[in-house]
Amino acid sequence: MEILSGREILSIVGELKAPGPDAMLALFYRKYYHIVGEQITKKISTFLNGGEMPQGWNETAVVLIPKVIEPERIKDPRPISLCNVVDKIASKVLANRLKNVLLEVISLKQSAFILGRLISDNILLAHEIVHHMKTKRRGRNNNAALKFDTSKAYDRVEWIFLERMMLKMGFEASWVNTIMKCIKYVAYQIKVNGEFTEKISPSRGLRQGDPISPYLFLLYVQKDSLVY
Repeated sequence: MEILSGREILSIVGELKAPGPDAMLALFYRKYYHIVGEQITKKISTFLNGGEMPQGWNETAVVLIPKVIEPERIKDPRPISLCNVVDKIASKVLANRLKNVLLEVISLKQSAFILGRLISDNILLAHEIVHHMKTKRRGRNNNAALKFDTSKAYDRVEWIFLERMMLKMGFEASWVNTIMKCIKYVAYQIKVNGEFTEKISPSRGLRQGDPISPYLFLLYVQKDSLVY
């Protein structure tokens, strides 16, 4: 798989985004690309073409940002995932490739994160449906609307189901294997009171803030294909 060449590989991530566990900003790689660029490009290219993910590459720091002035409950802080720059680049390249084919595999009913579709269309449609139900005065047929709470939806994604879904949709096995490495080899450390906890290795879920996570979630919830 080819990736962007030269300094362009760093233009896909914010220069001053909060750093991950390696404490390196994308700005460093851009400024000193003439020194580290060749090595970074080689490592990313090797991984994207089926190579192993370097140890520690996918480690993630989780920082708890309070949503209220005085947080007391577990849901009051908002967890923010801070990833290493090289991991962001690899994930963004995969996301850019994946989003080009979503129109062919994702139902027309799904409008979020799809190029050329607007999630606001679904908002308007839902408003019209509810309005019709409230104003209906005639007819023997009854209507019903269901509202689903998808809170913590990313955390409930089963890896084996996602992998089989992508294979069933016709994605190349080597491509699926590379994506699954990005998902499975994640290790979290939560920063509490300025100190990090021990590493946590998840067994399911997608990482919040990862460029490819929204597209993988669309594949996960797609119901037009059956998985055996």
